[in-house]
Amino acid sequence: MSLAIRNGKVFTRGRLVSTDVLCDKGRIKKIGKNLKGDKAIDASGRLVLPGVIDPHVHFRTPGEEYKEDWKTGSRAAAKGGVTTVLDMPNNKPSITTQKLLDKKRKAIAGKSLVNYGLHFGATADNMEEISDATGIASVKAHMGSSTGDLLVPDTGDLYKVFHAAKIGGHVVAVHAENNELINKFTRDAKRACEGDPIVHTRIRRNIVAGEAASLAAIISKEVGNRLHICHISTRQELDVVRMAGGRITCEATTHHLVLEDNDMRRLGNYAKMNPPLRSHEDRMALWANRKLISCWCTDHAPHTREEKERDYWHAPAGVPGVETLLPLHLDAVNKGMETLPEMVARMTTNPARIFRLEGRGELREGFAADISIVDMDAKQTITNEDVVSKCGWTPYDGLQLQGVPTHTIVNGEVVFDGEFGAAVGVEAYTY
Repeated sequence: MSLAIRNGKVFTRGRLVSTDVLCDKGRIKKIGKNLKGDKAIDASGRLVLPGVIDPHVHFRTPGEEYKEDWKTGSRAAAKGGVTTVLDMPNNKPSITTQKLLDKKRKAIAGKSLVNYGLHFGATADNMEEISDATGIASVKAHMGSSTGDLLVPDTGDLYKVFHAAKIGGHVVAVHAENNELINKFTRDAKRACEGDPIVHTRIRRNIVAGEAASLAAIISKEVGNRLHICHISTRQELDVVRMAGGRITCEATTHHLVLEDNDMRRLGNYAKMNPPLRSHEDRMALWANRKLISCWCTDHAPHTREEKERDYWHAPAGVPGVETLLPLHLDAVNKGMETLPEMVARMTTNPARIFRLEGRGELREGFAADISIVDMDAKQTITNEDVVSKCGWTPYDGLQLQGVPTHTIVNGEVVFDGEFGAAVGVEAYTY
């Protein structure tokens, strides 16, 4: 059945236009005045935006579905106006072979409300698998240890990963933290008997990220392939991106844009993530230099309350965020911290281009009918009780925002309008 979205202000070709959008057979059939469909949504007083793409999530399938699964994770995305997610490979087992990748695909198929793509994991010895992998968003290389067992700390091995990715025509996405420095600062903290969660910001201090980002940039230039730096959070990483002169893409998370290191004193392990929260100066540098940042993302990484309430050394790193990505940035637009075109570019057009999501990321005739309808005047207070993610908590509990997604449309079907629709999401690379 066709769907007409009427009377809204539609963001198309870089500007807002008072017009209608007609969706049919999963695509945008027409953008124009006075359009009619089998069903209709009256978007009066609201903005009609391209569906948000979150290029960095952890939906925990396979192996840790007790934290999240594709039903709960995709519902959280749909509630937040996200229509496509790209899922990371540090699962149990990690996705480091084509066989495991295909098995994960089968486990997800038919369960997601939103569209999805999958990243592929790098190890020190899976070069042939990397070069031969098909239908992937990127090859993810963990230069420093994080959740899961994926790790490529050796420079020679990292060089081989970049080379194998070039053969396969893949983007290399790096978790840029120097593992030797992490280990050194961890030993120092344990010798000093430190156990307050705030120590996390000192163990993974700025030099840990800055050094790794610089090394990845040098290797990428030498090998001649594309580099995407995940979750940048420091002034040093911004310098690396600036010096690359447009050759490197990168992303920043909402928690690094909204929270600071001192918030760990209030939130404890509920604000423990890798890389950690940074200083006020680093957070402000992300906003001031946002022209260098290609994408906004979440690094949505849910853990249970029981896990987060362990002592610092045993509590896992990661926070949920996919359902608050768009609301937090709508609020930033309302506060003048970014413009609407800037926000749309970093949340739709740019991730579609970087990760080769053809026919997505814009509202154009013939493109996928992935759409977020938002009310810029509506207000909400984020609460743990309203969280859809299976973990049931958010680091933004109590935060008051202006700007609310009201409808999420995936492949021309309404998957959230206050109620959840059917699982209509498909793998974006085989659409």
